[in-house]
Amino acid sequence: MSIVIRDCDWVVTQSPSREILRDCSVRVEDGRIVKIGDSEHDAEYVVDGSGKVLLPGLINTHTHLSMSLMRGFADDMRLQEWLETKIWPLERRLTGEVCYHGALLGCLEMIRTGTTCFMDMYFFLGDVARAVEEAGLRAILSHAMIDLFDSKRSETQRKMTQEALDAIKALGSRRVGFAMGPHAPNTCSEDSLLWAKEVAEREGIPIHTHIAETRHEQAQFEKEKGMSEVEYLEKIGFLSPRLVAVHSVFLTGKEVELYAKNRVKVSHCPVSNMKLAGGGVAPVREMVSRNVTVSLGTDGAASNNCLDMFDTMKICALVHKAHSWDPTVLPAQQVLDLATIEGARALGLESRVGSIEVGKEADLILVDLKSPNLVPIHGGNTVVSDLVYAAHGMNVDSTIVAGKPLMLNGRLLALDEEKVMDEASRAALALTG
Repeated sequence: MSIVIRDCDWVVTQSPSREILRDCSVRVEDGRIVKIGDSEHDAEYVVDGSGKVLLPGLINTHTHLSMSLMRGFADDMRLQEWLETKIWPLERRLTGEVCYHGALLGCLEMIRTGTTCFMDMYFFLGDVARAVEEAGLRAILSHAMIDLFDSKRSETQRKMTQEALDAIKALGSRRVGFAMGPHAPNTCSEDSLLWAKEVAEREGIPIHTHIAETRHEQAQFEKEKGMSEVEYLEKIGFLSPRLVAVHSVFLTGKEVELYAKNRVKVSHCPVSNMKLAGGGVAPVREMVSRNVTVSLGTDGAASNNCLDMFDTMKICALVHKAHSWDPTVLPAQQVLDLATIEGARALGLESRVGSIEVGKEADLILVDLKSPNLVPIHGGNTVVSDLVYAAHGMNVDSTIVAGKPLMLNGRLLALDEEKVMDEASRAALALTG
């Protein structure tokens, strides 16, 4: 398949030099970018980029996709109450079919809002993978291992994880991969954590784990173990370059150094952290200064309540400026990095996606500039600021993954939008009714 995206007003490449090109075309063949600049217009798809900005697809490094069905179901509650009285009771009623419809709804929202790649942790991964394949997105999926320090439950969780891994392998998709998903150090035994790491090393895949999300969690862990979660994970040998440590809000300087030493990656979820009011702000500036790879995640739609990475980028920038009393902290370019090339690096995909460069796979989005919130564009030096501070996901005009158009000119090609939303609504009512 060949695609030419012609005459883009702007191309934000996210290349190592962060080059921004004016009046530029990009050619894609067989899923890869083959030319940037002037291009002949003979192709199966010729997409008009005039009045638009082309940039790499956004990368969401932490979701619970099927929780899209729980959007708005349990808001304005304290985290433990939220979990114990609302979320966990619903999750005991989940089925593969329900998770499929929730995942498909999440995929639809991401296509609409410019996310092309994501990392997910949830249940019924075979059904989630079926939804991702149908939607055409790129994903790394993990089964949420929760053993609550029970040996029989641990055995069951290992079996379910292995079955999920085997199912993803059997799928044989270049777009859908697997990660080990021990839920958190306060919900998984040491044996389960180390088993997950062993499998990840053997398979060459990431590890996806919640760490230090709330002040209460950290205090309780220290009371029980006599050390923080990160110190404990260092002690047992769990920290690793394969680890994507989600949240990581309550870290001391010493713990940030442990992340740096072990080349741990981080998924920062500012919207969810603020909404659930766990207390505090993740030390992103300190992590970045120590060369820790930091990326962005939305978390699930039950605690966000959307999967719009443009929303997450803006709030990320603002919360850190407000928290530090410094408007220069996390400038727009750095925040866009977190949502693109740094997200790719966190997932081990930086050689394939995350920037617009010849030879990379074509995960691309077009943002329509003909909208009041994106007028005017003063020049190349303001385009990135406009994307981070002014754009919304619904300004996305086209979404392409691995060289395949999933949405063009606002029209869904991969999914039947009305059908997906209707079936998701029915699944949600069946789940919550």
